[in-house]
Amino acid sequence: MKPLTSILSIAAIVLAGTIASSHAQNATTDPVGFVTTTVRASSNGIAYSATPISPVLLAASSVNGTTTGATTSIGDTTITIASAGWTSNQLSSSDVNVLFKSGNLTGLIVPVTANTADTLTLATEGLNLSSIGGAVGDSIQLIQGDTLASMFGDATNGVFGGNATQFSASQTDKVTTTDSSGTVRVYYYNTQFSQWRRSGSSTDQGAVRISPTAGAFYSRISTSNMTTTTTGNVPIAQVKYIVPTSGSRYFARYFPTDGNINDFGFQSLPGWRSTNQSGVTIATADKIVTTDSGGTIRTYYYDGTVWKRTGSSSAQNSVAVSVGGSVQTTRFGSGNAEIATVSLPYSL
Repeated sequence: MKPLTSILSIAAIVLAGTIASSHAQNATTDPVGFVTTTVRASSNGIAYSATPISPVLLAASSVNGTTTGATTSIGDTTITIASAGWTSNQLSSSDVNVLFKSGNLTGLIVPVTANTADTLTLATEGLNLSSIGGAVGDSIQLIQGDTLASMFGDATNGVFGGNATQFSASQTDKVTTTDSSGTVRVYYYNTQFSQWRRSGSSTDQGAVRISPTAGAFYSRISTSNMTTTTTGNVPIAQVKYIVPTSGSRYFARYFPTDGNINDFGFQSLPGWRSTNQSGVTIATADKIVTTDSGGTIRTYYYDGTVWKRTGSSSAQNSVAVSVGGSVQTTRFGSGNAEIATVSLPYSL
């Protein structure tokens, strides 16, 4: 998989060709590129510098068996590809995701939670695959995801870690994201045990997944930047985000171009709570959280026409979400998760 050891703010992306492949096992026509990214340093080693982060570019999975194909049956949370040849549950332990490449679900990326020799069980946030447009014959590809360990590495990659006491005293870098249950968690690299750990747990958390459409906030206490260059396949189609109607989630910018908070299209979801709706106040409106141009974490709500920032009455639609960036959503609704579709923002 791609060596994502640290991330954020774009320095460069170069397309290496429109028919090249960065993985020998994946005969793809997707263009290949590389991205150099930076996590901002703390200004003084005392105050944290926050950087919204997410995976950059796509890596094809290298598991045994079929990595591309067409579905031969589809269930509520399962898809089957006849004669796929997988080993039972090998995909659920390998941070593998399904990317739908044709049909109504084109651009949807869903983590694999279990598998048999020919059937995948997917984490659909309670949505029924058939009811949201999935159908027999849809083309899929297995995409390798990231974990805390693969995405950020360890001290040799620039992560500023420490023991549990130092973490509690805010003397280590911290990564905040949502786990598989949708709970917001804070993680750090424990140098005493050479493991990623989370607040309140003494077990290794390095396998916590961060899928290609997911993100995190990296809080840096070190006074030096972290940088990395990554390679992979450039997305060539739209992306679909599964957006729960309550609680918090982190979403990747996904495309290797700069964008803004308006580009996600969350404000167009049927259940998105905006302040122009009856009974919805700023406090109870659904929100997007990210950093502004100065690196300060800000919270934004939609008033039915434009995005605004809490504490400001001016329009905020153009608040940037850079390549490798992410946003956090906080929602106060109920009911089934919703799907936001974002079109490809460039031509190939």
